[in-house]
Amino acid sequence: MTLPGLQRAAALRVVCAVVEVEMRRLRDTDYPNAGGSWLESTLIGDEGLGLDSMEQLGALGALAETFHLDDSLLNDAPPRTVSDWVDLIMQANAAGDGRMTVATSGSTGSPRSCIHAIADLLDEAAFLATQFTGRRRVVAMVPAHHLYGIIWIGLLPDALGVPVVVRTIGAPLGLTAGDLVIAVPNQWQAMHSLIRCFPEDVVGVSSAGSLDDGVATGLLAAGLARLIDIYGSSETGGIAIRDMPATAYDLLPRWQVLAHGEHDWQLADRHGRFFDLPDYIERTGDRTVRPIGRRDGAVQVAGHNVWPERVARELRMVDGVADVAVRLHANGRLKAFIVLQPDRDAANMSALIEQIISTRLTDPERPKSFRFGAALPRNAMGKLEDWV
Repeated sequence: MTLPGLQRAAALRVVCAVVEVEMRRLRDTDYPNAGGSWLESTLIGDEGLGLDSMEQLGALGALAETFHLDDSLLNDAPPRTVSDWVDLIMQANAAGDGRMTVATSGSTGSPRSCIHAIADLLDEAAFLATQFTGRRRVVAMVPAHHLYGIIWIGLLPDALGVPVVVRTIGAPLGLTAGDLVIAVPNQWQAMHSLIRCFPEDVVGVSSAGSLDDGVATGLLAAGLARLIDIYGSSETGGIAIRDMPATAYDLLPRWQVLAHGEHDWQLADRHGRFFDLPDYIERTGDRTVRPIGRRDGAVQVAGHNVWPERVARELRMVDGVADVAVRLHANGRLKAFIVLQPDRDAANMSALIEQIISTRLTDPERPKSFRFGAALPRNAMGKLEDWV
């Protein structure tokens, strides 16, 4: 199954998500969500989205970076409606050789740009559509500006021929038979607590972090028909897929895993390009793998890559802190063990640390559990060990 090319509805969904993110960045505050998409006839300026002239330039620049637009596509008059933005993207992809740039989460403060051929993303969506026949709606709980959202919210609905509805945890989800729910692990954790019984024939998809086996078991016990976990990255797109509670992932057709050195593996695609895997893996079959640990020391918090050592470095810079260890807590957030200088009081320092990290760290990076002690916990071999 191959899609004929980028569909206008898909381009519109991604446009809305990209512009929303850019407006939040420019205004440094929340921006009204499009609820999936604006009407194409919506004006960009004061009588519609309310973007002033500088914000309109910012939105156009963000779309140009994402969709690799250039000024040869521009008309004499600047875009006035959402439809004008979509027109630019469809023109840029008319030949079928378009590309998209997405950024990694940037939890280290330095997001990296990852370029993908739109044809590869469409092929991925087309394959995934064959795995989810019988779906009537895509229920979007993630935005369509990062790669997971672009594929599953932007492209997949057109491959399935179904509409998209946007839902938010904390409001009624209104799930019905035939729904395909696209969410991230912390959202599935919340649904595990909130939903006692799913309607029949609701299928869930999770990505952007490890899905807890206990949560998955509880969701399936509550009536979720299937729960699919996607293994991938911003650099590669989807790599492999598993039906929970299976522990091994099946590679998507695009990929092979080849030996790389004596004890390592590397991804290769059908074009002969090679990619580093985001994790160390165990190969369990010809086309099945099991991730066994991040290569770069990152952990996943609410779908964001977070580096505990970076957080520890920031905490060590606080006046009065002697040493710090940071780890992922069982609740999915970070925790910190802090050794203070001898003349410092834990109660006073705790308030100071909370104040400082609120300005230096992103929400996913901020530890939610602090323990103070005279020395970092170490085992008999002198290696850092976990704490409770």
